[in-house]
Amino acid sequence: MHAYFFSKNPNPEYACHWLVSLAEGFSELGISSYGNRNIALLANGNGFLIKYEEGFSHKEADFLIFGAESYKDNDDMDQVIQQIVKSKNKKCVSIFIDSFDGVRTPGFSKGAQSCDIVLKCHYNKKYKYPKNFYPWQFGVTNRILDSIHPLSFEDKKKQLLLNFRTKHQLRDYMNELLLPIYGQYMEINTTTETFSAEGFGEKDLLYYKQTKGRHFPQYYDRLSESQYCAAYGGVFAIPWGNYSKYTAFIARKINEIIPLFKYDRVRQWDSWRLWEAWTAACCTIHVDFEKYGCVLSVMPTNGVHYIGVNIGQPHKIEEILSDEKRVREIAENGRNFVLEHYTPKVVAQRLLELVSTYRDSH
Repeated sequence: MHAYFFSKNPNPEYACHWLVSLAEGFSELGISSYGNRNIALLANGNGFLIKYEEGFSHKEADFLIFGAESYKDNDDMDQVIQQIVKSKNKKCVSIFIDSFDGVRTPGFSKGAQSCDIVLKCHYNKKYKYPKNFYPWQFGVTNRILDSIHPLSFEDKKKQLLLNFRTKHQLRDYMNELLLPIYGQYMEINTTTETFSAEGFGEKDLLYYKQTKGRHFPQYYDRLSESQYCAAYGGVFAIPWGNYSKYTAFIARKINEIIPLFKYDRVRQWDSWRLWEAWTAACCTIHVDFEKYGCVLSVMPTNGVHYIGVNIGQPHKIEEILSDEKRVREIAENGRNFVLEHYTPKVVAQRLLELVSTYRDSH
């Protein structure tokens, strides 16, 4: 079988995380990955993970995959995707990966809606989506799995990584609630990285360029030696005004002045940090996914794979933080959860099952 990845990006070194994860999984399953351009130079320098090959087009593919990043600064993407989808072979299933945050993301566009399947990151069951939307995730790539080497829980520092580089409304809100609690149980490490690759080896420099500055060996080392990691992010939202990110913002601000609604959902909740923290066997702290509507294709369990915070009862997490044995179990369970359900091979297999189900019903 063959997969064909379409990516339109002016940076030839950039290797889209979601495309890379799928292509790595496909490779392990014996599925070839082609594209409209070469993507993801291999660390050994021996070719590309997704390769451009003259004479092979999307018309020969079994799977046709688009990434939402193609919509950045490309006003004609609706027409481009619609034309490509229209010209594919009848057995080919077209897939759009919508990794953007916000309310009206590229998955709602005409181009994405011409595809058979839209894989939606940041999926939240409290929003209404088109019928071809399915929950998806940031997940991990082999780069992340190879870069993180967790110490045993006993050898880790009793510290919480609270070192966000980007401000989010939810992060500020959660920190205000939880900082007094954290201080009773652990040290807090707020060290962040500079946006510099100075001193990087050849392999790490390649990954730094391919991820647009998201690969830092020292950050992965810090994760690997920490017992806890705050992995929350995004925006708390209310059940009103959710037509666009602008109307949602205005509705939230009005609600802060005249509190008519409680926060009942979270947008933009997924992140690389979440999956890196799980992979590093940190006891990972986020919001309660079930309560706030966050959906993954395979769901973790609050209190088993992570600590999920209910902002109405923040002190409930002390029941876990005061029990070191349970903290250790959650940290270990989180890593095992990723290794069992979210390695590139397993994710690719799950997509094949989704494609098979789609074909059976169409």
